[in-house]
Amino acid sequence: MSSKMIIKQSTISALILGIFFLIATLLAGSILYMSQSIKAEQTAEKRRTEFKQLGMDLADASDYLTAEARKYAVTKDITHLYKYWEEINITKTRDYVISRLGELDSPPAEKALLAEAKKHSDDLVETERHSMRLVLEGLGEKEANMVPEVASYRLSEEEQQLSKEEKFAKARAIMFDAQYDADKKSIMSPIEKFQQVMNARLEAELEVAREGTRRAAILQTILAGIIIGAVAVLIRILFTQINYPIKNYTELLKDISFSNESFRLIPEGSHELRLLAMTFNDLYGSFQDELVKRKQAEETMKAAKDEAERANRAKSEFLANMSHEIRTPLNTITGYTYLLENSHLDPKQKEYADKIDMAAKNLLGIINEILDFSKIEARRMTLELVDFDLFKIIDDLCGMIGVEAQRKGVQLNLSIKPDVPQYIKGDPVRLKQVILNLLANSVKFTHEGSINILVELLEKEQNQLNLRFSVADTGIGISEKQKKSLFQAFTQGDASTSRKYGGTGLGLAICKKMVELMGGHIEVESEVGKGSTFSFTANFSIADKIPVEQEEGEIAKLTRIFEKKKILLIEDNPINLQMTKEILNHLGFDTDTAENGFIALQRVEKKFYDAVLMDIRMPEMDGYETTRRIRALQGTENLPIIALSADAVEGVAEKAKAAGMNGYLTKPLNPLKLIEVLKSYIQIEAADEDFADMPDEETGAPKDVQACLDWEKGIRRLGGNKRKYREIMKQFISNHSEDANKLEYLLSINDLTEAKILVHTIKGIANNIGAIGLKDASVTLEQVILNNDQNQLDQAMHDFKVNLQALCVFATTQLDDVLGIKEEEEKKVDSGDVHKVLMELLALLQDGDAEAKNLFQTYKNKLKQNLGEKDYARLDKNISSYNLYEAAADLQEIILRIRGKGAHDGSSKEETKNV
Repeated sequence: MSSKMIIKQSTISALILGIFFLIATLLAGSILYMSQSIKAEQTAEKRRTEFKQLGMDLADASDYLTAEARKYAVTKDITHLYKYWEEINITKTRDYVISRLGELDSPPAEKALLAEAKKHSDDLVETERHSMRLVLEGLGEKEANMVPEVASYRLSEEEQQLSKEEKFAKARAIMFDAQYDADKKSIMSPIEKFQQVMNARLEAELEVAREGTRRAAILQTILAGIIIGAVAVLIRILFTQINYPIKNYTELLKDISFSNESFRLIPEGSHELRLLAMTFNDLYGSFQDELVKRKQAEETMKAAKDEAERANRAKSEFLANMSHEIRTPLNTITGYTYLLENSHLDPKQKEYADKIDMAAKNLLGIINEILDFSKIEARRMTLELVDFDLFKIIDDLCGMIGVEAQRKGVQLNLSIKPDVPQYIKGDPVRLKQVILNLLANSVKFTHEGSINILVELLEKEQNQLNLRFSVADTGIGISEKQKKSLFQAFTQGDASTSRKYGGTGLGLAICKKMVELMGGHIEVESEVGKGSTFSFTANFSIADKIPVEQEEGEIAKLTRIFEKKKILLIEDNPINLQMTKEILNHLGFDTDTAENGFIALQRVEKKFYDAVLMDIRMPEMDGYETTRRIRALQGTENLPIIALSADAVEGVAEKAKAAGMNGYLTKPLNPLKLIEVLKSYIQIEAADEDFADMPDEETGAPKDVQACLDWEKGIRRLGGNKRKYREIMKQFISNHSEDANKLEYLLSINDLTEAKILVHTIKGIANNIGAIGLKDASVTLEQVILNNDQNQLDQAMHDFKVNLQALCVFATTQLDDVLGIKEEEEKKVDSGDVHKVLMELLALLQDGDAEAKNLFQTYKNKLKQNLGEKDYARLDKNISSYNLYEAAADLQEIILRIRGKGAHDGSSKEETKNV
C-alpha cells in the first residue's frame, strides 16, 4: 500500500475492527470444523471397536456354553449345569449382542448373519439339553429337582430303557460326535462372516472420518495464511500511516530550537497526523512571535528579580551592619555600666548608672524587635521544642512586671485553671516574649485598677494541648478604628501614643506572627476608657520529663569559682577589649588579650587556656578563619572557643559552629549568660565551703540576715538598685502591712475567692522582693484555701501572719543598715525655701512629672518636720505609689491650710513651725 495514500484514523480503526472480526469468524469456523472431524473419527473408531467386541462376545458366549455342557457330560458336576443355564437365562450375552447391534444401526445383512448364528446356537442348545437329561436320568435325579429347561425335555422310550452307564455314554457321545461339531461350526461360520463384513464397513466409515480431519487441517493452514496476510496488511497500514510519521515527527522534534525560525514538520501519515503537523507548524509560527515578546518580558523580570535580590541582600547586609555597629557601642555601654554598678557609687551616681543601663536595654530591645520582625518577614524564624515549667514562666513574668505594677499601684492577678498541666513542651522563649509584650503594654497603659492574667485549657487530645492565654486590664482602652491597624508593623494606636508612651509599634505585630508560628491566633476586645483584653491560643504537648531549672542566684555564685582559670580574649575594638577584660577579671579569670587573629594564634601556640572568647568581625583575619587555624593546631581539639558577635542576624550561630566554635554569645555581653556558657565548658572545682559564709562585697552583711528577707535576690531583679528596692519595700509595708487582718476578715465571712486572690498577690510580691519566709507561708496558705482544709487553716494563717509581721519589722528597723545606704546630707533650707519647695513640688505633681518623687525624697526630712504627721504620711504614700494627681490635690489643700494659718498668726510676727 502506498505510503502517499491518505487514510483517516477512523478508517484505520474500522479496518482493524473488520480484520479482527474476520479473523475471529474464520478461526471459529475452522475450530468448529476441525472439532467435528475429530469427533467423527473418534466415533467411527469407537463403533469399530465396539462392533468387533460384540462379535467376539457372541463367539465367546457360544464357546462358553459348549464348554460347560461338555464338562457336565463328562464330570456330572452340577455346577457346570448351573453356569450353563446362568449364561442362557441371566447373562444373556447372545441377546445383548443382538440388541446392541440394533441400537448401533447395524446394516440388515449383518443382522441376518447374527440371526443365523443365533438360530444354529438355539439348535445346539437342544442337543445340549438332550445330553443333560440323559446325565440327570443316569444319576437318578427326580424331574422335580431338574432345571426347568432340562426337565421339559423328553427322552424317547428307547432311551429311557437304557442303563445308567449307557445313558452316561450316550450323553458323552452326543456332545462329542461329528454332528455336534458340524452344528457348532454352523454357528461360528456366520459369526466370522459378520465380523468380516462389519470390519470392512467400519474401516470405510473410519477412512471417511479421517479424510474429514485431513480436510480440516488443510483448511486451518489456508486460514493461517489468510490471517498472516491480513495482519501484514494491517501492520503495513499502521507503520505507514502512524508509526513512521510519528517517528519522523519525533526525530524532527528532538532537534527543535525556538531560535530556528524555519523549523517545520512535514505532514505525512493519516489525515489526523497530517492535521496535527499542520497545526503544530501554525502554532510554532505563533510561538516564534510570542517568544520575542516573552524574551523581552523575561529580561524585564530578570532585571526586576536581580534588583529585588540586590535589595534583599542590601537589606540583610544593612541589618547585619546595623546590628553590629549598634551592638558594638552598646556592648561597651552595658559592660562598663555593669562594672560601674559593681564599684562604690554615691546614690546620685547609682541613679545615673541605672538610667544608662535602662536606656541601653531599651535600645537593645528595639534592635531585637526589628531583627525578630525581619526574621519573621523572611520566614526564617523557627520554634524550638523543649520541656519547660509553664507555671514558673508565668510566675517569672509576673515577677518582672509586678515591680512596675506595684510601683504604679496597679493590682496584678493571676489565674491558672486546674486542668492546665504544669510541664509542657514548646518554645518557652517565644511564649515568654508574647506574654511579656502583652503584660508590658497593660502596665504601660494602665494607671489604676488591675491587670488579670488567665491561662486555660481549650482542648486536649492524647498528649497535644491547645491553651489560651488572656491578659485583661483596666487601662485606657482601644478604639474600633485603632483595632484595625493594631497588629500591623510600625503602627500604634495613634501618633500621640508613641510620643507619650514610647515604643516601635512592632511588639504586637511580632506577637501575632509568633502566635501563628505556634499554631494559634491572637485577638483583642477593648472599650475606650474601660480597658482591653488581649487573648491568644497556642499549641503545645505534654512534657516528656520534668525540666530542671537553675536559679539566677546559683549562677551568680559561680563568679567565685573561675579563679586561676586562664582565658584568651580576642577583640579588635580597644574599648570593648578593655571593658570585657575587666568583666572577666571581675569574674576571677586570668585574662590574656589579642587584638587580631594572628596574635591569637601566637598566644594559643605558646600557652594553655581554659577557654577562648573570639570576636567574629575582625580585620585581616576574621573569627571564623582564626578558629579554623586554631583547630588545626595540635592539642586544641577540646579547647572551648566561644563566639562573640554583635551580629544577631540568622545564620551567624550556624557559621560559628561550622567553623569549629563551641558556643555563641551576642553583644552586648550579658555577664550571667557568659558565666552560664563558660560553666558548661570549663572544668571547675567545688566551691570553697567558706564562700557560703563570706560577707557581701558591698555591704559586708552576713548571710544569716537573709533568714527573713533575701534582699540580694530582690536587688538583682532591679539591676542592683538598692534605693529603688528600699522604696518598693516601703511601699509594700504601706500597702500590705495590714493584709493579715484583711485576710482574717475575708476568711471569717467565708469569702474564699477574694482571700485566694489576696494570698496569691502577696505570694507574687514576696517572691519578687525576696521575702522567702512570707512566700513559703503564702504558698502553704493558698493551697490550704484552695483545698478548703479547715484543719490546717489556723496554723497556715498563723505562719502567714508571723512572717508578714517579721518582714515589716525587719524592713522598718534593719533594712537600711543591711543595705548600707547612707542618707545624703540634706540641703539646709529655711522656712522660705520650704514654701518654694512645696510650690515646685505642687507644679511637678500637677504636671504628672515623676521627678516629683525625687524632689520629695531630697527634702523629705525637712518636709516631715514642717508638715503634720498625717499630711506627710498621706503625701508619702501617694507619691511613692505614683498617684501624683491625688498627691497634688492633697498638697494644694495643705498649702491653702498653711497660708490660712500663716495669715491668722501674722499679727504675732511669730515664725510658725508649720510653714
